[in-house]
Amino acid sequence: MAVQLQSVLPVAEFRGSPRACGRGYGEVQAEAMRALLTMEVRPNRWRLRLAACCWQELGRWEKPVAEFVRGLAEGSGLTPAETTLLLLHEEIVHSKHCTALGATGPGTRDGRAIIGQNWDWASPLTPWPGLLRLRTNAMPATITYGYPGLWAAAGINEHGLALMWTSAGYRPKVAPLVGIPTYALIAGVLSRRTCREAIDLVERTPFAGCFIFFLADAAGEVWVLEAGGGRLEVVPCADVIGRANHYETAALRRFSRQRIPPDNLKENTRSRGRRMAELLRKHRGRIGPRTVESILCDHGRPPGLNICQHPLPGRHVVTIDSFYARPDRREFWIARGHPCRHRYERHPVLG
Repeated sequence: MAVQLQSVLPVAEFRGSPRACGRGYGEVQAEAMRALLTMEVRPNRWRLRLAACCWQELGRWEKPVAEFVRGLAEGSGLTPAETTLLLLHEEIVHSKHCTALGATGPGTRDGRAIIGQNWDWASPLTPWPGLLRLRTNAMPATITYGYPGLWAAAGINEHGLALMWTSAGYRPKVAPLVGIPTYALIAGVLSRRTCREAIDLVERTPFAGCFIFFLADAAGEVWVLEAGGGRLEVVPCADVIGRANHYETAALRRFSRQRIPPDNLKENTRSRGRRMAELLRKHRGRIGPRTVESILCDHGRPPGLNICQHPLPGRHVVTIDSFYARPDRREFWIARGHPCRHRYERHPVLG
């Protein structure tokens, strides 16, 4: 299908100290944050107790991120525990269904790094996302994709360090730990300059949940970080690499006792992972922005098993947005909704 529709997402911008930026963002998003908290991670005694313990870890962690969260709580009127509970969305709800890819060096047309993903989530969340530009005096400037209170779901900073990701640790579910919520960890990662600096941060962070991070930087490095249950495996990308929602490193497969179910409308990670690997092999050596867009729009499998996810009876997960980052250019490109229907729009970090 020819791409016809414009991609329109609200873009907010805040400048100043991390706490002032957090407070301003919290004031603007206060109603939406409380609504998302109630709808997605409804507070109860157990969840608030976990969030309070995680807040203690977060408050001692990276000071700029902790200060932003303090400001976020002040601006929104939520308590620090409630704010942290919202940041624990991945650990509590644990239901993101994305597909991601990375390429660099001999895998690409020009040798430069590129990473991208489809953000697949429950269809009722389609109206919620936006873009955020942050210019603080304590962290690099960033442009991030996010949801109310989850301000850094993916993005890129002024140094060209970019992060995309998928979820894992579902089959069976790996329980959350007391530690740094994934959505706060992403903000910390995007305060670094290079993949190596970001990996060092993750290696020394007590993280709470499970994730598969894709990192890329302006020097052309691309890495995949598989994590869960406090374990971390780091995989360099020599040319091309892709993931759906299951671990592919032997150590994480063993630790999580991972069992990948047969393909069906609710469990399609195997199909998406195989299709991504097939397309990356096919295009290895020729991957660039247009190729990435084509891969993320792919419908080469039966409905419900594609990389581009459309609504179907009995399936509530859809591709909400699609995006990729070009680290050497400090650019974030996003297609609103299904990427087969919408144009990718360019957003420079320092736009």
